[in-house]
Amino acid sequence: MQKINDGDIEAIKNLYERYSALLYTLIKKILKDENHSEDVLSRVFLMILKEADYYDVKSGNTYTWLVSLTKNIAVYELRKKEGRVDKNLSLELEAEYVLPKLSRLSESLELDKAVGLKTKIETALNKLTDAQQYVIYLAYYEGLNQQDIAKKLKIPHSTVESKIKTSLINLNENFIGKPSLFTVKNEMVELIYPFVLGCIDYESYLRTYNSFKASEPFPWKLLGEYQNLVSLLPVILELEYPKESMKEKVFNRIYHQISLKENKTKTFERISSTSSRLKISEENEDDHEAEIVEALPSSTGETTETFAEEEIAEREPKKKPDDFEPVVPFKPSAKEIPSRRSSYSTIIIIGLIVLFVISAVLAYLFYNDRILYYESQVENLNQRISTITEDFQNHPEIPGLGELKNPKTIELISSEGTITSGEIILSYPDKRGYLRVNNLPILSSDNAYQLWGSFNGDFISLGVFKISARPDYYPFTLPDFVSSGLVEFYLIESNAAGSRRPGSKIYLQGKAE
Repeated sequence: MQKINDGDIEAIKNLYERYSALLYTLIKKILKDENHSEDVLSRVFLMILKEADYYDVKSGNTYTWLVSLTKNIAVYELRKKEGRVDKNLSLELEAEYVLPKLSRLSESLELDKAVGLKTKIETALNKLTDAQQYVIYLAYYEGLNQQDIAKKLKIPHSTVESKIKTSLINLNENFIGKPSLFTVKNEMVELIYPFVLGCIDYESYLRTYNSFKASEPFPWKLLGEYQNLVSLLPVILELEYPKESMKEKVFNRIYHQISLKENKTKTFERISSTSSRLKISEENEDDHEAEIVEALPSSTGETTETFAEEEIAEREPKKKPDDFEPVVPFKPSAKEIPSRRSSYSTIIIIGLIVLFVISAVLAYLFYNDRILYYESQVENLNQRISTITEDFQNHPEIPGLGELKNPKTIELISSEGTITSGEIILSYPDKRGYLRVNNLPILSSDNAYQLWGSFNGDFISLGVFKISARPDYYPFTLPDFVSSGLVEFYLIESNAAGSRRPGSKIYLQGKAE
């Protein structure tokens, strides 16, 4: 992708050879029209050429980026064809809608690895119920948002939200072969599931992504995991190869796009060179007539953006068949030079106007993005304040804490002698308990605290928690086989998704006898 960003045509050809069949199959699955699918495939590779700098080279996640871009463009075309989006949107806004918004912590995924996971993702999908498979199909391949799905299935919108979440969680657990370790629930995490399937309208899509960026801590690794999971869906499709003529069509458009860029660059250089050569003082004008001739475009029949063919023809001296023509440089009349200077002034004025318009558009897009960002921050803060106020007014005590049977309190102490402390209140009969901590450092979005219990020497994870700045109680569940006896508890730093085994950085520990 870095080579494509540098304009390497061979890199684009190699990418087409590797990915065209998969991307064409995905497009045709969504659009169900061969001619339209070919046009969209051509547009996809043009978009790859134009927007390659939006790809995060460090992530190495080429497969997910290409599949997400292709799916987004195909769904956008489908929605536009069905009248579900505004057909008069600007090209900049269209690009903003279809360019993938991938997690910066997603794992690297290439085509060969994705194809190797075909059986695994197909098995995981087949383990879902028919209803769960159908919801994923409607969202991914038919481009329906949650409201459309609710209307089509004649069920409440809240039911659709729940089914989408359940379907993706079950698909992920079937795929990795174990229950998900991420147990922390909050509003931002709930938005991950419709976001990765793309079953929300475009304004909500951008607003949701801005909310992700404004929400810290945020589980970017979890988002990347689900984005990779969803991008594997097309590998189970039976591949359809585009026509051989399609390759020629795609690369003709690519060559044309590249030539346009090169012509614009050359024209700009030619105008700059011509302007510099014409800065001649009046007293030296006759001595440098040859230089002025060289600065004029040649009359070889070529068309440029600076001079028209007719203008060049007018400046050529008219010949008679019998006239003797000495080989001397062409000397333009005194009236022609002001005309050229006038044309240069016009070009400069037009260029300044274009530059001003482009600057205004870029400024609008930049400040509009910042406005959306700050609006999402304000909305997020208001929601937090509302939640805290409601908790303070309506929940002065932790629900269920007073209902524990035979509760036991275990003091947690710091392993490093700091002021950090905590306690665990648990009930063996109820198989549940609560964790409370004080003065724990706030971790980054990539990390979290994981509570481990040592039962007869076996370590079992009891939950992963994002600790807030204020003291709070965090519920957890005890394993069914625990009824009494010696239990040791450890609060250990881990990654945001949870670790499979305890790490070495212990913050608190305690023992129940």
